[in-house]
Amino acid sequence: GPLRVVKAFLPLLERGKQSTVANISSEAGSIGTSQRGREFAYCMSKAALNMQSVLLQNALHDRGIRVLAIHPGWIRTDMGGPRAPLDVAEAAVRVLGAIREARDPADGPVFVDTQGHPMPY
Repeated sequence: GPLRVVKAFLPLLERGKQSTVANISSEAGSIGTSQRGREFAYCMSKAALNMQSVLLQNALHDRGIRVLAIHPGWIRTDMGGPRAPLDVAEAAVRVLGAIREARDPADGPVFVDTQGHPMPY
């Protein structure tokens, strides 16, 4: 999964000037704010992705590689449903903005929303 992708691209990430690994997480992976009573596999996999993001940030920071886990918001997809406020294109623009604007995770949170606000783990 995501860890294999990072391992495969690590040589290129190390050569980059502003390399960032941006994992698409979810509020569903936040243990601190969980209100869900089902979707076990989804919630657990996103919580694991958040931990992976923290561990990778700790491991790769000295190599100049930033690692973020980004909650993209509620998106109109098959999973999000028709009532979700964001379409896919708008969510993508917001995620890219969050990547560009993110502080160095050594100075702040690794898990953020698209506005750069910290998300609780």
